[in-house]
Amino acid sequence: MQTQTVDKKVVLKAIDSLGRRVTPADVALKTGLPLLPVTATLNQIASETAGHMEVGEKGDVAYKFDAGFQSRYLAKGFQETLQKIWNAVFKVGYFLVRISFGVMLILNAIIIVILVFALVMYFQSRRGDDDDGGFGGGGYSGRHGGGIFPFHFSFFDYLLLRDLLFGYPSRTYDRYDYGTPSVRKSKDGNFFFNAFSFLFGDGDPNQNHEEYKWSMIAEVIRRNKGVVTSEQLAPYLGSEPNNDDAVLPVLVRFNGRPEVTEDGHIVYLFDEMQVTASSTDSQFKHQLPSYLSEWTWKFTNVPPGQMIMVYVLAGFNFLGSWFLLSQMGASVPGYENPLVAVAPLVHFLVISATLFVLVPACRWVVLQFKNGAIAERNAKRLANAKLLESPPPEVLTKLGTAQRMSLDTRRISEDNTVFSTERDSLEQEFDASP
Repeated sequence: MQTQTVDKKVVLKAIDSLGRRVTPADVALKTGLPLLPVTATLNQIASETAGHMEVGEKGDVAYKFDAGFQSRYLAKGFQETLQKIWNAVFKVGYFLVRISFGVMLILNAIIIVILVFALVMYFQSRRGDDDDGGFGGGGYSGRHGGGIFPFHFSFFDYLLLRDLLFGYPSRTYDRYDYGTPSVRKSKDGNFFFNAFSFLFGDGDPNQNHEEYKWSMIAEVIRRNKGVVTSEQLAPYLGSEPNNDDAVLPVLVRFNGRPEVTEDGHIVYLFDEMQVTASSTDSQFKHQLPSYLSEWTWKFTNVPPGQMIMVYVLAGFNFLGSWFLLSQMGASVPGYENPLVAVAPLVHFLVISATLFVLVPACRWVVLQFKNGAIAERNAKRLANAKLLESPPPEVLTKLGTAQRMSLDTRRISEDNTVFSTERDSLEQEFDASP
């Protein structure tokens, strides 16, 4: 790993010193590095810095880089490092963050109930004084008799305890497949996780999009016997059909190379993708989608019935906190309004309850824009796929040339294996000798 990093820095310096337009042979001559690793490194650098690939009349390849390509490469590396650090921190605090919003929702509801009870007792204090004066002290006072709590909370307590303690096992994560979005699904909900889902959703449904994309591209290469055109990759890359620069990441990932055909078109050969240890092409029994389709975002994946408690508590907190705020100015002669002493707490309840409603509303609006962009990208890939169904003459000629250049599949079977680590090397040399 260290050698690969050092070699890449050497190649970067060589590109700059050679005028930013080089061939693999130029870099190998300048650095003394092996030609094959230099070619792979040039492909990778060109992909990461938006470099350009030029193909000569005889099929020779040159790479052209814009000014400042080194800065872009270093910035990309720094960004990747920050991303790794963020991912590590995110995993550590993710669980605590997810349950914290549900806990806060419950605590806020309890505090609102207590403050409303205190406010009711505050207003009943004047009623008690009036009753004492009108009936000689024999009337009912809110401060005496009737028990401590004037409200009946048992049904609320029953619902809360039932949903929190008995009703909801944690949700599971499904294995990602071509036909299903990679989002969290729940058969039985969990109140704390559902509260988080209401606020922030259940994650990107296309979080495995890159893995899915490369798997499909690799299958396209194998199905076309190691030779493809940019038009055949466009339905999966999302690029313009004739954009050869967009194929650079594919060349880097699968060690491919461009080649100019006799009629002047560019096709891409992937020799190493035609090597297999399988005796059959059983991996192609399933149908490959004609284009890469992204999943749209859902507001939440939790069934509506399991979100009832979240909706009830969110609505209760919102209405209750604003009710308390409206009663802070009320007064009873001779008594201090209990809300005045906890004014900062009331303001906190109002802000948190409002955000608990406002954040999902804003998120819903954002999702409409995201889904619109996804629909546009899907439509573009679909158009690229339809181009292959009815290709114009030039594209049809290009596809035919690529098909005629198809590579044979090289199968490594036990019969044609000349060396294996399972057997002694001397024994294998003896078996291989005539």
